[in-house]
Amino acid sequence: MPKKHPVYLQLADLIERKINKNEYPLGSKIPSERELIDTFGISRMTVRKAIEVLIEKGLLTRVHGKGTYVSQATVRSPLDSIQSMGKFIQDSGLLPSNKVLLTKKEKAGVKYSRIFHLSPDDDIFLLFRLRLANGKPFALEYTYTPYDIVPNLDSYDFEQCSFYDLLETNHISPSHDTQRLEIVRVLNPQASLLNLEEGSAVFMLHNTVRDSSGRTIEYTRSYYSERTITFTSTLT
Repeated sequence: MPKKHPVYLQLADLIERKINKNEYPLGSKIPSERELIDTFGISRMTVRKAIEVLIEKGLLTRVHGKGTYVSQATVRSPLDSIQSMGKFIQDSGLLPSNKVLLTKKEKAGVKYSRIFHLSPDDDIFLLFRLRLANGKPFALEYTYTPYDIVPNLDSYDFEQCSFYDLLETNHISPSHDTQRLEIVRVLNPQASLLNLEEGSAVFMLHNTVRDSSGRTIEYTRSYYSERTITFTSTLT
């Protein structure tokens, strides 16, 4: 590295250029502290200061016990707006896609009969998906809805078909929702699906959506890595 001061800023600039040139892709692990020390002949303190600069800029993320990674692009999700997950991923400049892990017709039982105001013996539909942003795991989403809300609900390919577009086609309009956000520890297999260590802290968002008549048409429970999303809310 050129001999001018401060050296830690030179190293930070070098790493940032490599990120911008995609030499260090989003989500990739950068060289370890020892590798950077040996490559540039600088002190551990200098390396750590450079990394701290890039962490403060949001370009790097330190993962305990694993190393330092290029931060994933962050999706901004408004808590006060009803829209599909694919839409707000797209609005953040990323390419949305999803992988359907499970679709299932099941009985509402006590819990979901209360949410949907159904009999416990009534049928509901579960759609379990891994949501991707630019091809990388972004969220796990468990969506429940009354089975009879749309004819032949289990015949649709939800990797190609948007659930909200399907509702709109059937003249069902989400009108208002109630959201509750909490932080939980995620276990396997959910952790591995999100490329996280078991026990990692994640956001869990509960979202209950109603139509204009007040009927509950959707309940979704989603898990997000705290590194991939920023929740926003507008006060009026």
